[in-house]
Amino acid sequence: MISIVVPALNEERYIGRCLHSLKDQDYAGEYEIIVVDNGSQDGTASVVREAGVRLVEWPQRGVSYARQAGAEAAEGDIVVQADADTLYPRWWLRRIRSQFDRHPEAAAVAGTFIYERPPWWGRLEYALRLVFNWLSFWVLKRPYIISGANFAFFRKYLVQIGGYQHNSYSADQYNISSRLSKCGRVIYDGHSWCATSNRSVSKPFYVITSDFFQHLARFGRHITRRRSAVRVIGERAGRFSAKTVLKIVIPAFLVGFLCYGYFVPASPVFGKVYARATTPLKVIALTFDDGPNEPYTSQVLDILEKENVQATFFVVGANVVLYPNTLRRMVADGDVVGNHSYSHNANHALEFNAYKDIQHAEQSIEGTIGLEPHLYRPPHGKKSPWELQAVKGEGYTEVLWSISTPELNRATPQQMSQDIIKKARPGGIILLHDGYGTLHGSGRALKTKTVEMLPLVIQGLEDKGYTFVTVSQLLKVPAYDQDAK
Repeated sequence: MISIVVPALNEERYIGRCLHSLKDQDYAGEYEIIVVDNGSQDGTASVVREAGVRLVEWPQRGVSYARQAGAEAAEGDIVVQADADTLYPRWWLRRIRSQFDRHPEAAAVAGTFIYERPPWWGRLEYALRLVFNWLSFWVLKRPYIISGANFAFFRKYLVQIGGYQHNSYSADQYNISSRLSKCGRVIYDGHSWCATSNRSVSKPFYVITSDFFQHLARFGRHITRRRSAVRVIGERAGRFSAKTVLKIVIPAFLVGFLCYGYFVPASPVFGKVYARATTPLKVIALTFDDGPNEPYTSQVLDILEKENVQATFFVVGANVVLYPNTLRRMVADGDVVGNHSYSHNANHALEFNAYKDIQHAEQSIEGTIGLEPHLYRPPHGKKSPWELQAVKGEGYTEVLWSISTPELNRATPQQMSQDIIKKARPGGIILLHDGYGTLHGSGRALKTKTVEMLPLVIQGLEDKGYTFVTVSQLLKVPAYDQDAK
């Protein structure tokens, strides 16, 4: 028998379709579905009861506590981890069982996941997961990247290892798989997939990238504290020649180095960029990306005018064509206009002729306000060596940011403003958005929450003694080319 355990915390929106996919499995054997309500405040429990699925209530918050409660309530020999915001193909359980039948020495079987609506970089992530797991098999003889939404194991082995370690690194993923590997093999089945929602990636890519590197750093600290792991790595590496090791280590290092330079906004590895200023003064710069986007940009300008604050707007050339009068108002109000490309292409920095797109945006801006911008911010904050060279050749100063908040998540304006205020430091550059690429009128281009957040940010930072300046004032660089003449 198989027991599927689904932890749930305020999952009313997603769990119904998840349970439908689990109940629709074509597995011929017996299986049960257990949902562990982890203290939900919404209608999660009602949805579960209506679906006729077993419900376990466990008020102690934490996914590992919920998974432990579900495993203890399970009647099956095999426990399968699932997630409430994920959909499972009909053959999913059948494939998991077939892996255990094929590998009687296995203690666990790990699958993978894809996104329901893959972001543009989705295939890159899938490939990186595969590479990391290949390296992990080479070093540790088990996969490293384990999906908590697609992992199965024998319940007797969970009892044998003492259950989930709640305060450990990645308790229901890396930690549980590494401990179960002492009881038997951990099989990785790259063809066993499930489709998870996009909510974890529905935020600016620089935030996702930052989270990834922070996660990697935490794992690095974790692994170096474990002498056994370091010894295993040393012993396995010792079986190969130095030349073989270098063939693996050098490419891996280069990939990491290039990803850091490309994805992390403040990284200077490809050339000089400005993410903040070094100053003892409590000055800070407000910047807005992706406008003009009406009516939100005008609402932002109204607030800035009322609060007597000047900001820097990195505008998209295609949007300037749509709202030229908004751009003219920015200049009339004393705000600074910067170049944010014409098309806002997500892979702008990878194109060798990206300078043409920058020039196109410059022509739109100059043709509207009669000024050539001196400041440039790349779309999504991504950089490449040739992109930086092109920007330098055009006479621009490349400006990134040091302070931001996920404007596309479900946080309230109050929560987002507090996040900004908490991260504020002297000389910081704040990233906000008055638009979303070249979209207008719906979806992510709706900036009501950002407009509501702005007065709270201004008031909160002024209460802490901060003075707002434009980026050109902060970095002591000209705002427009004519200023340099």
